[in-house]
Amino acid sequence: MSKSRYYSGILAILVLIIGIFSVGCATVGGPPGQMSEASREALLKERVMKMWEAQVTGDRATMYDMYDPFFRARVKKGLFADKDTSYISYYNPMVESVDIKGNVAHVRVKMEYEVKGLDMPGGGKYDEPRKENITNETWLFIDGTWYRQFIDYITEAAFAKY
Repeated sequence: MSKSRYYSGILAILVLIIGIFSVGCATVGGPPGQMSEASREALLKERVMKMWEAQVTGDRATMYDMYDPFFRARVKKGLFADKDTSYISYYNPMVESVDIKGNVAHVRVKMEYEVKGLDMPGGGKYDEPRKENITNETWLFIDGTWYRQFIDYITEAAFAKY
């Protein structure tokens, strides 16, 4: 075999390897599989409303699945899903606004709520009449899905800061 044929063969193999590598790199995080901004926003709004539908119906198992993975890694589903929150009711949720920056979104949700029969630490019950409220939520885009950041509104603590 001549040297020129040998080098031509090696060059052909290198071109083939580079071509395969280039195609592989182009599909990993480049535009071909990337979701458009409009699609990401539509998916976010859909997820927000699914979360609020679960909250309205008291489906805490579904709510748990929609919280961020940092929360789910630290809190067992049963501890969250089995908690009694029948004393608070939510009505008429709707997305007021969405602000997406990269993989983090801030969402304002308008809804109504009322509290009936909340047990107070010193005894007795607490009631609050139905009223309108706007809540600010943070959502995180992970592996093609939006997850709501868990925040304990009493302590304002979260498992991760975004």
